Amino acid sequence: MSSVNRYIDLFEKFSITILFAVATLMLFANVVLRYFFDTGLVWVLELVQYLFAWVVLIGAAHGVKMGIHLGLDIVLERMSKSVRKITLIIAVLSCIFFVAVTDYHSMIYTFKIYQWGDLTEDLQIPQWIPYLAIPTGLSLMLYHFLTLGWEIITDQRNNIHTSEAHAAMKEMEK
Repeated sequence: MSSVNRYIDLFEKFSITILFAVATLMLFANVVLRYFFDTGLVWVLELVQYLFAWVVLIGAAHGVKMGIHLGLDIVLERMSKSVRKITLIIAVLSCIFFVAVTDYHSMIYTFKIYQWGDLTEDLQIPQWIPYLAIPTGLSLMLYHFLTLGWEIITDQRNNIHTSEAHAAMKEMEK
């Protein structure tokens, strides 16, 4: 694993863990404040909503890297090696195209929000900060799809995702 991949992996795991933990603790604290002290923090729900957006988008990118998204194992396992490779390349290119277009437009939209200077309703932070989760997650996802495509083209991988069926096929080959 290259040092760039290592740093991206560390960033993704650290971000997902910390942001999820903060969101959970804030929700718990707010519940305690509400039920035991008859008060609460108005801005917690907005904060948790934004934190979960970051967790989901970075988590989706990490899911691409780990190969945990849905796939059709049974179809791929029945294909010849050359047809499987072509099918995988087409699938990854389709994903790259979709993510790249969506990422590009999310960057434009996030920049427009930055220019407008709007603040979030409860937290009163610049609105572009929570929206930055979209291009960040999509850029990470794009990087992982490009890496995956390269690994398929160079025969380092012959699948897009991990699965029980793939693991069973590997065991049968031994």
